[in-house]
Amino acid sequence: MSIKSIAAVFFVIGCLPPAGPAWAQIAGDEQGFQQLAAALKADDAERQSAIATCIEQGIGDNPAGAAQFMGVPVEKAAEAWCTRMTNGIANGLLTLADVTALNSGTVTPGAQKVLTTVSEGK
Repeated sequence: MSIKSIAAVFFVIGCLPPAGPAWAQIAGDEQGFQQLAAALKADDAERQSAIATCIEQGIGDNPAGAAQFMGVPVEKAAEAWCTRMTNGIANGLLTLADVTALNSGTVTPGAQKVLTTVSEGK
């Protein structure tokens, strides 16, 4: 996968509001999710690009809520969310089911652990 495609896929997985049409395509594609995870794990530049793209796009309408949940200041919420999500996917700590649940507003135990644990100092 190219950096551009990794970043685009990760943006859809991690940052869009629920129920977007692109989300439905990715949510049902375990193979694509596994390819994404493998690419993020194998290539640090791809992982950093995915994090940067996610941060640029923001994390939605409630960064204060996300910041409180993750235990970070609001101004660091997007960076923490994007770093933790990307690394969680790359390291196999987040599954497609975890990400799908987050998209629908449910925090699974796996997602809670990833999002409340500091990753790369963020």
